[in-house]
Amino acid sequence: MTLRNRLAPEVVILAAALVVRVAWLIATRHLVLMNDPADYQRLAVSIAAGHGFGRTVVAPGGGPTAFRPPLWPLFLAGLYWLVGVHVMVARAVEVVLGTLTVALVGVLAGQLWSRGPARVAMGLAAVYPPLLLAGGSLLSESLSLPLELGTLAAALAARRSPRPAGWILGCGVGCGLDILCRPDSFILLVPVGLLVGVAWKTAGPPPGRRSPGRWSGLVAPAAVVVLAGLTVTPWLIRDAVVMHRFIPVTTQGGLVASGTYNDTAAHDPLHPGAWRPANFVPEYRPLLKGDEVTEEAALRRAALHYISEHPLYPFRVSGWNLLRLFDLTGLSDPRASWAANGYGPGLADLDPVGLAVVAGLILIGALSYLRRRAWPSRPGAWPSRPGTWPVWLAPFLVAAVTIPVLGESRLRVGIDPFLILAAGPGVWAIGSALTAGRGAGRAPGRAAPTGGSAAGP
Repeated sequence: MTLRNRLAPEVVILAAALVVRVAWLIATRHLVLMNDPADYQRLAVSIAAGHGFGRTVVAPGGGPTAFRPPLWPLFLAGLYWLVGVHVMVARAVEVVLGTLTVALVGVLAGQLWSRGPARVAMGLAAVYPPLLLAGGSLLSESLSLPLELGTLAAALAARRSPRPAGWILGCGVGCGLDILCRPDSFILLVPVGLLVGVAWKTAGPPPGRRSPGRWSGLVAPAAVVVLAGLTVTPWLIRDAVVMHRFIPVTTQGGLVASGTYNDTAAHDPLHPGAWRPANFVPEYRPLLKGDEVTEEAALRRAALHYISEHPLYPFRVSGWNLLRLFDLTGLSDPRASWAANGYGPGLADLDPVGLAVVAGLILIGALSYLRRRAWPSRPGAWPSRPGTWPVWLAPFLVAAVTIPVLGESRLRVGIDPFLILAAGPGVWAIGSALTAGRGAGRAPGRAAPTGGSAAGP
């Protein structure tokens, strides 16, 4: 079989993913940019016009800003510098990035399972509503998801390469770029480090050199961390020069934490523990003064003080946010999450529907593993290939750094590709069972007709 014929199903799936995203773009062509997308657009226009990152809009004292991570505004600014400021062009590029995400889901699934479940995962990713919602509204997830999946795929490729150094280099730069896109992506350094550590140790020393010993497994993870740090360093230098203080990528820490850790959020009867802007918190309004750095420091101290006064509250917040993250609190929360990014209730309701379908397929896959004797033996059954378990740390770590502060459907998008990956074997198990059932229904001793001619006995 030629390579062209072997890749034909994947090409068809990617073409379908592209068509679906183009249709989504046309259907939502009147989408109004709000909140985060509107701010990314503001920064991109400022950069493209040669005015840098502009001024802060979150601190009444004015001054420079480091509130938003830089990579997504820089990406949009480069696009606008080339073609002019056209939001629909930027959203069209998101269509391409979304299709690339589908392709990378397939690559990662192929590395974890086999080609059958990989095709299923690609098909699910092509039509999965939360990916369409996040990939059509100038949200940074459009760029963060390909970086996240590509970095993990590179780490898995390093495990199978006799010379993994190039893949390890890509992992380090990929992690750094992802941090510049979404700072909480720093947590991916853990699974990536575990994967490349095994890859480096398995590859062994170069010819003619003796083994570096038992610590060789730490060389590659250390290299990934250093490379990620070097990738982030130019932005840290910019912040130190412009903001006159070291900033860990963004000034979001105190501004975000203070919106969750306060009495107003704690005693909200409808959305307990849910984040809200600090100006909606009466006790914190006197702290909203000065420049961005001063304001962030004051709000951070207030949030930490609140935690010290209410040590059990973070656990309550995490429980509520976990439910909100996975749409288990009713339709009002996902509707509010996506309404903040310009989508109406009708489109927002697609999020919990898509999640419920994928969750059901994951359950089927789990049952196919627990009762594997009931399913026909096929490649790609659970569990995933040996040594790939660090990949599955990623969604848990992303959730762990998210839910103590925030819990919104949109923030689950960094986890959704892993849910799709886990659902692939479930659909594959269904197909295997149906195929086996048809085969068992044929009369014994007779082969199925093929193109009008009889096969052998």
